[in-house]
Amino acid sequence: MQKQIKYFNTYEIKDLKDMLLKTVARNSNKVAFKIKTDDGKIVNKTFKEFKEDVEGLATKLIKMNLKNKRIAVMGKNSYSWAISYLSATIIGVVVPIDKESTDGNVVDFINKSRAEALIADDKYLKRIKEITFLSTEKKSTKYLNIFSLIDERKKNDFKWK
Repeated sequence: MQKQIKYFNTYEIKDLKDMLLKTVARNSNKVAFKIKTDDGKIVNKTFKEFKEDVEGLATKLIKMNLKNKRIAVMGKNSYSWAISYLSATIIGVVVPIDKESTDGNVVDFINKSRAEALIADDKYLKRIKEITFLSTEKKSTKYLNIFSLIDERKKNDFKWK
C-alpha cells in the first residue's frame, strides 16, 4: 500500500498584487515577518499589516507621479526592501539592483533602465548619489529613503491611501 501524500490547497493567482490580496484574505492575522529592531526586540508583522504597508508605500509613490514608471530598489534583504519591491512592482516596473554591484554597474542599471526613482536606505542612497551625480545621463532621478517614508507614516499616523 502506497503512503497517501497530502498536498496543500492551492489557488490561482494573476500577478503579485493578486497574490498579496489572496494571501492576506486567507492569513490576515497570521505572522508574516519577525523583525529584529535596533534594540534587539522582535516585532511581529501580520500579513494584514504587511499589505497595509505595501499599499501605503504604493499610494505614496503614486502621489509622487511614479505610477507606471520604472522604480529601482536597492538594499539588503529586509522587511523594508520587501515593501519597496512589492510596492514598485504593483504600481510600475521594478528595477532590482544588487547591493553588491560595482559602481559602474549601478550607474548602467539606472541609465539603461531609465528608472525615475531609486528606493534604498541611507547607506545605499549616499553611495548612489555620489556616483550618479558624476556619471548618470539622467539627472532627474528621485532618491527616496525607505526609512524616511516609513517614519513619515509613523509620525503623522496616516494611511498613504
